[in-house]
Amino acid sequence: MSKLKIALTGGIASGKSKVGNILKDLGAAIIDLDVISRKVVMPRTDGLSELVTNFGSSILNDDETLNRSELRNLLLKDKSNKRLIESILHPKILDYMQKEITNIDNDIVVVEIPLLGETGNTHMFDRAIIVDCNKSDQLERLIKRDGINEDKAQSMISAQISREERLKIAEKLPTDIIDNSSQSSSLEQDVSLLYDRLINNK
Repeated sequence: MSKLKIALTGGIASGKSKVGNILKDLGAAIIDLDVISRKVVMPRTDGLSELVTNFGSSILNDDETLNRSELRNLLLKDKSNKRLIESILHPKILDYMQKEITNIDNDIVVVEIPLLGETGNTHMFDRAIIVDCNKSDQLERLIKRDGINEDKAQSMISAQISREERLKIAEKLPTDIIDNSSQSSSLEQDVSLLYDRLINNK
């Protein structure tokens, strides 16, 4: 069976998971790289072992699981930390993703990949969906979702590429843009229409 591999991306707190859930309900197979990123750092995995080797046991909780908050702090603190963490985890995450894609029996496979623009992995997909929203909505949602202050939320948003850079994905892949700003009230309808078009044009 020929599979249409679609990257679903967008800035943090833009609504990727919400769009992914709608697509799943419509019949698409969904792979969430956030879920995979947790699997590759479970206790006794190579991913967690390599992180501890490089950053020490301070990144572990008392039960030997990864303290994701501490790892995030390290990532935001220093660009060299960010590069090292990504060099350890990204190949493992992408390898896991490829295996999942191979094992899926579905015409439409959607991969939630938050950092598509940052990682340069557009070549792995047939097309992309960008979930877009204005920065004020993004900031408000992130503060509410994570229970953090505005400075922390701004720092997390700034660690990603800009909205303008993300939209340039369309220069490399056929791309559909879904508006999930607060003023848009037709998200489910927009995603449903897009899914119908993808199925019919496959």
